[in-house]
Amino acid sequence: MLTKQKLPLPVLKKILKDYDLGKIKKIQPLATSGNITFLITTETGNFVLRLCPKGARWRSKEEILAELELIDYLLKNGFPAPRPVNKRGNQRVIGWQNHFGYLKEYGKGKVVLNPNLRQIQKFGKLVGWFHSLTKNYKTWHQRKHIWDLKETKKWFRQDKNKILNSNFKNAKEFVSKFEKEINSIFFPPRLPKGMIHEDLRKQHILWQNNKITSVLDFDRCYYGFLILDLGQAIRSWCFINNWTKWNNENLRAFVKGYIKRRKLKNIEKEYLFPAIKFAVLERALSFCLRYFEETKYKEDEKFAWYSIYKLLGILNDNKKEIQQIIKAA
Repeated sequence: MLTKQKLPLPVLKKILKDYDLGKIKKIQPLATSGNITFLITTETGNFVLRLCPKGARWRSKEEILAELELIDYLLKNGFPAPRPVNKRGNQRVIGWQNHFGYLKEYGKGKVVLNPNLRQIQKFGKLVGWFHSLTKNYKTWHQRKHIWDLKETKKWFRQDKNKILNSNFKNAKEFVSKFEKEINSIFFPPRLPKGMIHEDLRKQHILWQNNKITSVLDFDRCYYGFLILDLGQAIRSWCFINNWTKWNNENLRAFVKGYIKRRKLKNIEKEYLFPAIKFAVLERALSFCLRYFEETKYKEDEKFAWYSIYKLLGILNDNKKEIQQIIKAA
């Protein structure tokens, strides 16, 4: 996790003065995948303050407003998302030296990293609900950070030479393999679209008394194909044992839950396996770029490599059964 970019304490206290939170008891930095984040404990409750950092995780004020617009829409429809907190005067976006973000209520519950099949089915049902709400919905404010196939190919073309000239392990082989795989994927424009979360991994789902209490981190949301959201979610929930195995029972439980709230179109069934494959590729490139542009963490380099040379192989070994499960939905 990245915790390098910080917010000076005097600035943080000045920001919090704009809110009616009562007496502040404790301010604690939180480790995240890049954002500048603090847990704020006050006499009225717990809150999370998040600002975007510099670099790849930077978001404009317009994009923060789009994220808040989506969250407002979900909350209005009863969907479990952390509620943003208004400043005095009903403003919500925080701005400091071109870092933008907002304050939100702290989500109650805990992360379950090894969910059972019943929990996976409940998660699938939640994602089906989410997509039934967001299908054809698009925020008025614009999101410019997008991770669909077109943009991922664009980023790859733009950064290809940087990767080759970096100290990334066996960069030439990685680039060749990635290029071959990404060019084998195609998504027709008639696939159903809507606002997608894009990062529905286990760490972003909170549970309490075996119920989902909150979906966290809409930082990567954008308007795109709904199956891209499914691909990322399935990738996270069906690779098990520290990414060493694939579990088709997890996939079956997820799909069973999903179709209780939203039926998959036949065209979505046809392109869902490529969406799972794309999810693996997109994350491989993300970790590769993060390694040589930001962190220099060997763990990031290793996971990028592992995604290309191991996860894709595991996925292809299970392709036939995965497609059967999807078709039977």
